[in-house]
Amino acid sequence: MISYYYVDPTGNITLLVDSPVPPDKRAKTAEKLMLAEPGAEQVGFIDGKNLNMAGGEFCGNATLSAAAVYCLKNDLEKAETDMTVSGVKNSVKVRIEKTGESTYSGEVEMPGAQSIGEIELTLGGKKINAPLVDFGSISHIILTEKADRAECEKEIVRACRELGAGALGIMLVNGEKLTPLVYVPEPETLVWESSCASGTTAAGIYFASKNGGAFSGVFTEPGGALGISVSPGSPPVLSGRAGIKAIKQF
Repeated sequence: MISYYYVDPTGNITLLVDSPVPPDKRAKTAEKLMLAEPGAEQVGFIDGKNLNMAGGEFCGNATLSAAAVYCLKNDLEKAETDMTVSGVKNSVKVRIEKTGESTYSGEVEMPGAQSIGEIELTLGGKKINAPLVDFGSISHIILTEKADRAECEKEIVRACRELGAGALGIMLVNGEKLTPLVYVPEPETLVWESSCASGTTAAGIYFASKNGGAFSGVFTEPGGALGISVSPGSPPVLSGRAGIKAIKQF
């Protein structure tokens, strides 16, 4: 039997397993939990201030959620702490504060992009070159034109295999509106997420690259709003919230 926290970071429902699970068992455990919790979009494994996502990727929403659980378990009203997170080499700085009954708001210093390039996609019967922001453990395609959802689902799987990426997202951006699709090959999940922190960061980095290196804005996503601030010489800073809805056993 394992225990886990059911957390809502801007609608991106995250299950954080608080019981010891060997690394080689995490993918299978995540698959079982996703079946047991149809509303969940991702699974992570926590140990104090350490977070490992089931697919080994980095996730800002899950990082914020893990920081909220850390505050809850240690009865803290606020904290500024460094967390070790899968998908990045260096620790991640998180600032978090309790705002209500099991609800928290905070900021996460996100990793910078390793590169900004392009990838060819086939959408609407034509080939297009779309921006690709690579973080290493996860990459994101930024689409600023309308695209059919079914075509996006087909192309994201093909593109992920082509890139050999550990995880891939397509961020549909229309002004201040952002709709995220994320594919993780292992465990195999394809989800139109309620919000995506790394995808929001990727969009901010892309727009900053077109705007002299700086960008600050708030994107409205299906689950709520996420803020991102990108400045030259500093880590991108994501702002969001997380609500701890329940502690369960499986």
